Amino acid sequence: MDPIIPQQQAAKPPVEITCSRDFLPWLEREGVSLAFTTYQSSRLFFLGLKENGALSAFERLFDHAMGLWATPDSLIMSSRYQLWRFENALAPGELYNDYDRLYVPRTAHTTGDLDVHDVVVDKRGDIIFVNTLYSCLAKVSDRYSFVPFWQPPFISKLAHEDRCHLNGLALVKGEPKYVTAVSRSDVAAGWRDRRNDGGIVMDIQTNEVIAQGLSMPHSPRYYRGRLWICNSGKGYFGYIDMKSGEFVPVTFCPGYMRGLAFWGDYAVVGLSKPRNKAFTGLDLDKELEKKDAEARCGFMVININTGDVAHWVQMEGVVSELYDVQVLPGVRRPMALGLKSKEIWHIITVESDNVADGKKTPHTWQVPVEDKTSKYRFETQTELSPSQAMAHDPFSFPKLSVRWRSRPPVGNVNVVTASNAEGIVGSCLSEVRPDNVSAEIISLLVAPVYRNQGIARKLVAMTEDLLRQNGIKAMDLTYRTNWDGCAAVEQIAQKQGWAGSMPLRLLAKSLTRTISSAPWLNTPFPHHLCEVFDWSLLTSGERSAIEQRIGNEKGFPLELSPFQEESMIEPLTSLGIRYKGEVAGWSVTHRVAPDTIQYTAAYLREDLRGLGVSLPLAAESARRRIASGVPKAIFMIDARNHAALKFFDKNLRPYMESIAEARMVHKLLEPVQEQSSGLN
Repeated sequence: MDPIIPQQQAAKPPVEITCSRDFLPWLEREGVSLAFTTYQSSRLFFLGLKENGALSAFERLFDHAMGLWATPDSLIMSSRYQLWRFENALAPGELYNDYDRLYVPRTAHTTGDLDVHDVVVDKRGDIIFVNTLYSCLAKVSDRYSFVPFWQPPFISKLAHEDRCHLNGLALVKGEPKYVTAVSRSDVAAGWRDRRNDGGIVMDIQTNEVIAQGLSMPHSPRYYRGRLWICNSGKGYFGYIDMKSGEFVPVTFCPGYMRGLAFWGDYAVVGLSKPRNKAFTGLDLDKELEKKDAEARCGFMVININTGDVAHWVQMEGVVSELYDVQVLPGVRRPMALGLKSKEIWHIITVESDNVADGKKTPHTWQVPVEDKTSKYRFETQTELSPSQAMAHDPFSFPKLSVRWRSRPPVGNVNVVTASNAEGIVGSCLSEVRPDNVSAEIISLLVAPVYRNQGIARKLVAMTEDLLRQNGIKAMDLTYRTNWDGCAAVEQIAQKQGWAGSMPLRLLAKSLTRTISSAPWLNTPFPHHLCEVFDWSLLTSGERSAIEQRIGNEKGFPLELSPFQEESMIEPLTSLGIRYKGEVAGWSVTHRVAPDTIQYTAAYLREDLRGLGVSLPLAAESARRRIASGVPKAIFMIDARNHAALKFFDKNLRPYMESIAEARMVHKLLEPVQEQSSGLN
C-alpha cells in the first residue's frame, strides 16, 4: 500500500465539512435537515443535528448519485443505471441508533445509463425524470428502460447523443412546467459549443422558449410565484422575469452551481469545483478571478428577500462536486441503509394498524446478526521473510509483487488467512518496520463471493492481536478512494476504533491527448528570471546540497525528494530549475509502465512562487510528454503540499480522466496486560 505520513499529523476524515457559525443553529431553529447527492464521489449524503446540537453527517455510496426528490418520509434518487425509491422505516417518534429517519431502498427501476439529471414526482405520484442522454423527459416503466414523456421541438429524434444537455425540470402546482437546457443543438454533444450563451428555459406546456442567452443553466425551481434558476456558467443565482424573459441575478456564488431547494425565506444552492473542460472557460472563471476567490464545493443558504448569504457549508476531501439538494422538513437526524451494509439484511419492518389514530404505521425489528465467520478456518504465519511471503502474492491486494517492485520490503511479514474446503478465501498481510515498534497492513483481500460475511473485519482484528502480542505499538493501513473496498476499509476501521482517516496524496490520471488541448500549453518559460534544465544534468555538488536540506529543513519533507526510486526516473520529462546559481525547483517524473509517466515530486522554492514559474514549468514538461508519444500520465501530490494542490485544482484538474485520494487509518495498540496468578 502507499507510504505513510508521519504519525504526528492530525487525522482527517475522507470528507471534511466546515460550516458558518450560525448554520447549525439555523437547522435547529428551522427544524430541517438536508439531503444531497455528490455525483463524482457517488454518495447520498445527509446533514442534520445530533442530540447535543453537533453536526450529524451521514453518507451511503450509490454509483453516480445525481437527481434527488424528497419528502420527509420518501426519497427518489437517480444513479448510474437505476432510479431508487427509499421509504422511511420508522414510526413517528421512533429512533434507530439516535436517528429519527431510516430511509430504506425499497424499489429500483433499472433504466440503463441515461445520465438522468433532475427527478420529480408529479401530483399524480408519477416519477418524471430528465433523460439527458436522449434529450427528453421520461417516465419509468415496469417493462422498458423509459417511456418518453416530452422532447424539445428542436430535437429531431431520440438518440443516445446528449444533443442539448437537457438537465433541469420544475413543477408548478404539481405539473411539469419548465425545463433548462444548455443549448438548442440538434447534433451529438452540440451543447458543448454553446456553453457561454446558448442556455435556454422552455415552457413544456406551450413549447415556447421563455428565456435564452443563459450560460449552463441548471436546477429550475418554481417558488413563491417566481421561476428561480442557477445561471451556472456565470456564477449567479437568480430568477427569470416572465415579462421580459431576462435573467435577474440575485447572488453570486463562488462555485459551479447545481442543486437548488427552498425553505421559508431561504434558498439552498449547491456548489461544485470545476471537473473538466465542460466547466472551464466560462464567465464564472473571470468572476472568481475578479473577486479574488476560488471555486468551492458546498452550499450557500441565501435569503431570497435580500440576496444575502445567510449561511454556508464548505466540503473538502473526496467530495468536490455536488448535483442535487433537498430540504427535509421536520427531520432532525436522517440516515439511510446501503446495499452493502449488513443492516439491510437484518432490519425488518411490518405494517400494522395503529389503534390510537387508525393509521397504518411500521413496526421495526432488528434481527440478531449471525456470526458467519465461524464456518471458516483462520490461520496465522509470523515473521516470514519477503521471499517466503511472496507465496501469498497470487492472493494479495494490492499485489506484493507490484508494491515491492517500487518499494522494496523493509521487514518481516505476518500473514492471517481465512479458508474453507475450496481453499483460501481471504488474507491480511502486515509488514513490521525496522524499528520493531510499528507495522503496516500492506494487503487485505477477500474473494468477492465471500464478502459481506465479516471475514475482512476478523482478519484485521486477528492481525491487530498478533501485532500487539509481538510488542508492536502502532499499526496503519493505507487505501485509495477509487478501490472497490474503500467503504469496507473505512467501516472496519471505524468499528474497530482506528483513528479517522487522513489524506496522504491526491492521485489523478490523464491522457496525453487530453492535456494537449490545455490553453496554457504554449506558455513561454521565463528564461530571463531562471534557467530550466534536464534533471539528468544535475551536478554532484547540487545533489549534495539538496540531500542536506531534504528532511532536515522546514518546507523540505522527504516526500518532495527528487531522489526517490532513481532507477525509474524518466529523463524525457524530469526537469530542474536554477535560480541565482542554485537549484530552486524540480518536476521529477518516473516511467512506471511502458505507456505511463508518473509525476512524482514537484517543488518550487518559496521566493520563486508567485513569479510565474510554476505554469511554464508544467507546460514545458507537458510539451515534452506530448513529443515523447507516451499516452498516459499519473499525478501524485502530497496532501500537505497546499501550493501544489492549489496549482493542480486551477490548471490540471479539468484535464484529468479520474481523480482519487490515497488515505491512511492509524491505530495505537495497547500492550498486552499480564494476567495475575491470583497469588499474593
